Amino acid sequence: MKSSNFEQNLGITRLCEDILASNERIFFVSSLNKNGRAIESKFRNDRIIKKMSKTEIEMFYMQRTLQTSLSKEFDDLVGPLNSIIVQRDTFLELIFPYSKGLMLIICDLDVISNYLAKKILFMLRDFDWAPKKTQVYYA
Repeated sequence: MKSSNFEQNLGITRLCEDILASNERIFFVSSLNKNGRAIESKFRNDRIIKKMSKTEIEMFYMQRTLQTSLSKEFDDLVGPLNSIIVQRDTFLELIFPYSKGLMLIICDLDVISNYLAKKILFMLRDFDWAPKKTQVYYA
């Protein structure tokens, strides 16, 4: 039996909270579906998002989703995509494909990106491979 949407969303909420809690230099975490729409977002500092209009945020999310989708086109040739790291003058973006879409993390430039990326990859793999609820029988 498939788990309910509520259970799936609760799992994604916990995953976002866990990623945000994993490093104090993470500003925000957003889980995006395969269409670039935010499923869940958790903020420690929303100074970056506050500068954008709703339309700009949607375009930003869709652009990251498209970038990830296009990069995954080469999985068969060069191996699966684990993450994309984008460094800007003001922050670092870490993008991870996972079973529900992609996870977008915005953090301070001071983080050690490869260390943080590996830590988040383990969290995502645990989430993707977590045993699904067994079927519930009602009496």
